[in-house]
Amino acid sequence: MSKQIAANLGFILQLAGLVSLLPVGVGLLLNEMQTLPALFLVTVAFFALGFLMNSMSERKDLGFLSSIFFITLSFILLALVGAIPYFYVDPFASPSLLDRFTNSFFESASGFTTTGFSFIQTPETLPSSLLLYRSITELMGGVGIVFLLLSFFNSRDSLGRLGDALGIKKLGPNPRTTFLFILMVYGVFIAASTSFFYLIGYRDLIRSGSFAIDMLTGGFAPSPAAFSQYLNPPALIAISLLMFIGSVNFDLLYSFLTRRLAGLDTSEIVTYGLVLGGGTILLMAASGAGVFDSFIHVLSMSSSTGLDYLNLTTMSDTVAGLFILLMLLGGCSFSMAGGIKMDKVVAFARSCKLYVNDALGEETTQPSGSYLIYEFAPALINIIIYVTVFAAFSLIFSTMGVSLRDALFETASALTTCGASTGATHLGMPILYKWLLIAAMIIGRVETLPVLISVAVLCRIAMVVLGEVSSKVKNRQKRSRAPPGDGDHAPPAEPLSDQ
Repeated sequence: MSKQIAANLGFILQLAGLVSLLPVGVGLLLNEMQTLPALFLVTVAFFALGFLMNSMSERKDLGFLSSIFFITLSFILLALVGAIPYFYVDPFASPSLLDRFTNSFFESASGFTTTGFSFIQTPETLPSSLLLYRSITELMGGVGIVFLLLSFFNSRDSLGRLGDALGIKKLGPNPRTTFLFILMVYGVFIAASTSFFYLIGYRDLIRSGSFAIDMLTGGFAPSPAAFSQYLNPPALIAISLLMFIGSVNFDLLYSFLTRRLAGLDTSEIVTYGLVLGGGTILLMAASGAGVFDSFIHVLSMSSSTGLDYLNLTTMSDTVAGLFILLMLLGGCSFSMAGGIKMDKVVAFARSCKLYVNDALGEETTQPSGSYLIYEFAPALINIIIYVTVFAAFSLIFSTMGVSLRDALFETASALTTCGASTGATHLGMPILYKWLLIAAMIIGRVETLPVLISVAVLCRIAMVVLGEVSSKVKNRQKRSRAPPGDGDHAPPAEPLSDQ
C-alpha cells in the first residue's frame, strides 16, 4: 500500500511542479528577480521529489484505506514543499528559523486548503508572480487533489465507500470526463471574470486573475484598503457569482451545464438557497446592513470565502454567532466550500422526518428503522465528530487569552476553511496556536472522518510495528540467556577449501 501511495503522490507532485511553471514564467516576463529564485526552487523541488517517488514505486489504483492516506498526505506534503517560496522570501520578517518555518508552512497550508488566513498584511505589495503562485495553490487544493483521486487513481470497487467518507453521493456518469469538464468551466469563469475586471477599470491582468481565482476557490482575500476598489455594484455582482459557483456541488454544476437535470436531486441546492435567504434576512435585522451587503457577507461565510468589508472587529455577538453558524453549515457537498455541508444537513433532516413519522405510526415507503442505518446514523456521526472537533479546538484556542467568542470564530473559520478573522489570528500569536490552526485547516479540507480513519490506521500500524519489535527483542534476550550446547545454535561451518 505504501508504494502505491508514494507513486501517486509522486504524480501529484509532478503535476504541482508543472502548474508552478506558470508563476515562474510570469516572474521571467516581469523580471521579478527577488522572487524568481524562490519560485524556480519550489518548481524543481516538486519535480525532483515527484520523480523520486515515481522511480521507487509503481503507480496503481488505490483502494479505500490507501485513498484516505493519499488525500491526507497530499495536503500535508504539498503544503510542506509549497512553503519554500515563503521561507525563501520571508515576507513576515520572522525573528527566528522556527518562526520562519511555521509562518511559511501556515501560509502554504492556508493556500492549499483554500482557507485564506494570511500573515501578510498587505498582499497587494507582493510581486505579481508570488501573488499568482498563492492563487494557484488554492486552485490545486480546491479542485485538484480530491477530484484527481476519484477520477484517475481510485478503483471502482472502493469509489462508493470513499465517496461516503468524503461526503460525495455521486460523481457523474464518467468521473474523468466530469473532472476535465469542470476544469474547463472554471477556466472559462476565471478568464471571463478577469476580462470583466479589466474592462471595468482593473488594468493589471495578473492581479485581476489572481483575485478571480481567490473568489472562486474561497481563498485569500485582499487587504481592506485594496478591496475598496471593488466596492461597486458591477464588481460585487461578479464576485458574488464566483463565490456561488465555487460553493455548489461539482456534479450539480456539471449536470446543469450539460442539461442532464432529469432525476437530479436538487434538495441540497434548495436547502442552500434557503440558508442564504434566511441568513440574509437575519443579518439585515441584526446589523442594519442593506440587502445586497448582507447577502454578500452571508454568501461569503457560507461559501467559505471569508470576504468582509463590514469590519468584523466591531460586530455584535449576535452577528458573530450568525456568521459562526453559517460557516459551520458551509456550502454544498463536493465543492470548494467547507463546513458540515448541505448534503449532511438534508440527510439529517430527512431522517428526522422519517423518525417522527415512524413514531407517530404514519405509513412510509421506507422500511421501519432502515433510516437509522442508511441515512440518520452516517449524517449524525459526521455532524457529531465535526462539532466535537470544533469545540475541542475552540477550547484550546481560548487558552491563548482571547475571548471565547473570538476563539469560536477563529476556530470555525479555520475548520471550515473560511479564513475570516476578528483579528485574533495574527503574525504575533504563539507558535503553538499557529500549528493548532494549521491542523484545523487541513482537517477541514480533508474532512474529519478521513482524518480520523487515517489516525486510527496509523495507530494500528504503529502498534503492530511495536509488537514486532518487542517480539524480536524478547527472542534475542532468550537466545542470549540460553546455556551453551543446548542445541539453539548450529555448530560452526567448516572452512571452505581453495579448490
